[in-house]
Amino acid sequence: MFPNYQNRNMGGPNSNSSGNEVSFQDRIKGWWSEVPLFVRFIIITTTIFYILSWFLSSVTKALLNLPLLTVYYFQIWRLLTTVFITLSIFNILFAFLAWIPDAIKLENSTGTVKYMCTFFTNSIIIQLIYIIISLVLSVFSQEVMIRPSSGLWPLILAEITILCLTNPQNQLMMMFLPCLIPAKYYPWTLFAFFTVLNMNLQFDILAGILYGYLFHHYLKSKIQFSDEFINRVENYPLINKLVSINSFVPLSKAISNAGGNAFFIGQGNRVGNNASTGNNNNNGNNVQMNTRPQAPVSTPFQGVGSVLGGKKIRN
Repeated sequence: MFPNYQNRNMGGPNSNSSGNEVSFQDRIKGWWSEVPLFVRFIIITTTIFYILSWFLSSVTKALLNLPLLTVYYFQIWRLLTTVFITLSIFNILFAFLAWIPDAIKLENSTGTVKYMCTFFTNSIIIQLIYIIISLVLSVFSQEVMIRPSSGLWPLILAEITILCLTNPQNQLMMMFLPCLIPAKYYPWTLFAFFTVLNMNLQFDILAGILYGYLFHHYLKSKIQFSDEFINRVENYPLINKLVSINSFVPLSKAISNAGGNAFFIGQGNRVGNNASTGNNNNNGNNVQMNTRPQAPVSTPFQGVGSVLGGKKIRN
């Protein structure tokens, strides 16, 4: 999920093969030209709402998922909009660092419309789980009903959980912890680390982990968007106008690139970093994914940010 950035060519199409130094601005332009449409939309929208929060905090707070308002005041739109709202610049930077590389690959391999549908479906289900957790805990404390869930981190933890459940016997190491952690316990180790670091329980992160379990064991065979449905959506008015935009990835192009079936991280043809075949289990009946879950580069802080690195220890 978190690629080796040292091996990434940030220059893209603007890289100079003659060996001359490429300016930082050209590198950014080259990278941006390779970012597909929906990922651009998330980056731009999140950034705009963060800047808006400096001047119009009431607007951004109206879009956060506050269970009390979402449930009892029927402000259902919060389930959809809360993923765009991140009120900490550290959370935004670290979440983008963790999410963008795989999001680019997934949109290119599934198509813009299918990835968009998958993204919002996952986000809304995670927020519903968060509301259920809040309702249950409100029996003991009403304070949880006014604690917001926001940003990309619940989705990121859901993706980490699915990767770890797909490869449960892999061994992972977190920086600062001198021990190997089986992948199946890794999401809970992260949750415990975040809890200690923030000095409180982040129930939206817990909701993301629980969704990862729900998806892995049940929903991955239930939540599917057929090619026929995606083709119909692409032909809807307004949506069909987006096809002419260069960064839009139609389903036909996604199918030609990667088969169009990389529905979600941990399912279908994964298009992330390739792992060496050297870590395959000797048991020939066990099929290993050709990707490896890695420790996140950061923590979802509510306040100031800090970096958490990690690496996979191969068998």
